[in-house]
Formats: sequence, structure tokens, C-alpha cells
Amino acid sequence: MNYTIRNECLAVTVSSLGAEMLGVKAFGKERLWQNENGSWSGHAPVLFPVCGSCGVTVNGKTYEVGAHGFARKSEFTLKHISEGKIILSLKSSEETKKKYPFDFVFKAEYALAGNSVNIIYTVENPYDSELPFSCGGHESFALAAGVENYKIVFEKEERLLHAFHGGRGTLTGETRDYGTIKEFPIPADFLTDGATLIFPKIKSRFVELCSLDGEKIAKTEFEDFENLLLWRSNGANMICIEPWGNLPDTEKKSDSEFSQKSGVWKVSPHSQKVITRTVTYF
Repeated sequence: MNYTIRNECLAVTVSSLGAEMLGVKAFGKERLWQNENGSWSGHAPVLFPVCGSCGVTVNGKTYEVGAHGFARKSEFTLKHISEGKIILSLKSSEETKKKYPFDFVFKAEYALAGNSVNIIYTVENPYDSELPFSCGGHESFALAAGVENYKIVFEKEERLLHAFHGGRGTLTGETRDYGTIKEFPIPADFLTDGATLIFPKIKSRFVELCSLDGEKIAKTEFEDFENLLLWRSNGANMICIEPWGNLPDTEKKSDSEFSQKSGVWKVSPHSQKVITRTVTYF
């Protein structure tokens, strides 16, 4: 089922399937990718309990959690809706435990504040042992022209070292050094055939999407994340700006214990952890 929340600046439609935003109208204009060229039907998938190609091995047993986890394909339950806020919830089940052997409650909240959408993930651990998890965002941004007409402006000057991935989405160990910069023109010639730009461990906690002449399109804030990825669907006038908890696994390495992987958070028994992001539209 689809739900819409709104305020004076925004109208945001969210689906109970995957707790995914399907549309964001800012000042009357649609800002999420709407699959205009038929290349990608996604809009803003929710990544949980892993981001990308990340194995879940627990006590030596490996589970097939799937790329980006299962939340994006799961039906959430509506817990709250008001004019400018919605909370959807996903609870562990016998089916989820086949892929991720933990008890959990995962809540996705969208709360509007002016021209910003606050995205709040709450992970509750109802069990007596520690709960490891990761999560991330995959919001698309619809563009008026090709991606080569836009740039990403970082909060801080960054040494941008891209980590290459292979066909299965796992890291190859190769890198490309883009140098130390604050403004990164989006390379259309790179973002083809499913290629993703992966920037691990950046210092910035927000980036701005701007035209090359400096006009601001959107701002993504991600206080709790240090890995940033850029992706676009083939030939599309769009870009996805993706703050991730974990990085993809590395090729040709045996899978390590999930709880020990970088970017995996832990929730103590009978407590919760809150992860927040904000997307602002101009």
C-alpha cells in the first residue's frame, strides 16, 4: 500500500513494500527518478541488514542474505502516520532468519521539516544476545540533463580513492585516485553498465548535488555513515547518492564473521540503535 505525507514544501509517497519512497515532489516538482527510459524501476531502496554484496557469516555458517539485504523486498507494517510523518516496521520471522539469523525490529521513519526529509532507521534488539546489522540509503535524484552536467560538492576537501568492483559487486582490490578535491564532476563515461563509484571512509558528513555552474539541486546529510557511493541507471538523467554502513566484500577472500566487518553496528540485548540521514531539496 502507498501512503503520502506532506507539508508546505514537500509531498512524499512511501510504499509499505520495502518502506521505499516512490516519489518526492518538492515545490510541486518530482525529484525522484521515475523510470522515464525504462532502465530502472527503483526510486530509493532501503538497504538492510547489509549494503551491496556483503555475506552474512555467523559462527562459521554463511547465510544467503542477498545483495542490499531483504528489507527492500519485504512488506512493512504501518505503525504511525500523520500529516508530515510516517513510521513503517519490519519484524524478524522464520523466513528472515533463513537469510539473517537474528531477532530484530527494523523501523523506517520519514519526517518532513520544511524542504527536508529526515530519514530515521531504528533497529531494536528484543533478544538476549548482541545484534549486528548494517544499513544504507539508495536515493535517486532526477536530473534535467545528463549527469555530466552536474557535480558532487563535499563538505570537506577529500582524497577521493575509488574502490573498483567486479561483476558480482565485490571489490577487486584495484583503486583509482581522483586526487584531493572538494568538487567532483560526475563522470558520465564511468557510470555505465552498472559501474558504481565507491568512496570508502570519507571525512565529509554531507554532500551537495549541484549543476556545474553551482546551482544547488539537493543536499544529503549522513552523520552516521563514512562510505559514499554514486550510481546511475544506464543512460538515465539521474544519479543515486548512497551513504552505506558496510562496504562490499572483497573478491577471493573467505567470508569473515559478519559482526567483525567494518561498518557493521551492534545493538546490545534489549536495546536499540538509531541511524539518521537527511535529504534536502532546493
